[in-house]
Amino acid sequence: MAKEPKELQWIESLLPTEYFRRPMFGGFAYYFEGKLAMVTFESEGDRVYRGRTYDFDLWNGCLFPLEKEHHAKAIDLAPYLRNHPVLGKWLYLPQHTEEFEDRVEFLLKKVFRSGSYWGIVAKQKDKKSKVTYEKIDTRRPRMFSDEINRAEIKEIKNISDLKNLGPASERQFLKAGIKTPQNFEKMGWKKALDKLVKVNPKNAHSIFGYALFGALCNKEWFRLSEDEKKAVRDYVVRLRKKAKARK
Repeated sequence: MAKEPKELQWIESLLPTEYFRRPMFGGFAYYFEGKLAMVTFESEGDRVYRGRTYDFDLWNGCLFPLEKEHHAKAIDLAPYLRNHPVLGKWLYLPQHTEEFEDRVEFLLKKVFRSGSYWGIVAKQKDKKSKVTYEKIDTRRPRMFSDEINRAEIKEIKNISDLKNLGPASERQFLKAGIKTPQNFEKMGWKKALDKLVKVNPKNAHSIFGYALFGALCNKEWFRLSEDEKKAVRDYVVRLRKKAKARK
């Protein structure tokens, strides 16, 4: 049975019927008119990023993807929004913000309005107009325990069943010639990232690297340790340098 939003499920009653939803990195992404309009997370306690401790949970609230050219206008409208420490292009409203519910309701009327400047264009447009429920538990892949078991991964059929990886990621894997979870597990995250960057240079990004690393150790990407994240960032930097050298 798919994981459902808990504390933030009430938000869906405020959305227009034309939205659709899918799991994303342990949260839920909401799309409207071909754009990624909002992502919600319900994960308390994680307040540290790159050695800095914040006074709010990093993954517990509403994130609003927005092109940087619109940030000033959005913050002028809603000064309680802040740039997310990890996802710099996204504005964030932590769930424990004062008057959270009223502020979310106000923002949703702006974000999910036809022709709104809020949101970012989704790379893969979905033809569905109704809400979509992926039958994937984003906290715990169906075949996995908290510790990855090589015998169990042999039974996984789809790359999208791995933690952090959904249908869009699976399409990228197929383009890169990585057809099964077993192929991915055998080559490891570094070689897989090499191939994925070759088919799409935009994949040379630390967040995508975190997702791959986490998928093979069954962790949500934002739960990786600082040492694990640093290893990924260092490798991404090397990939980018190689790409520049080839030009």
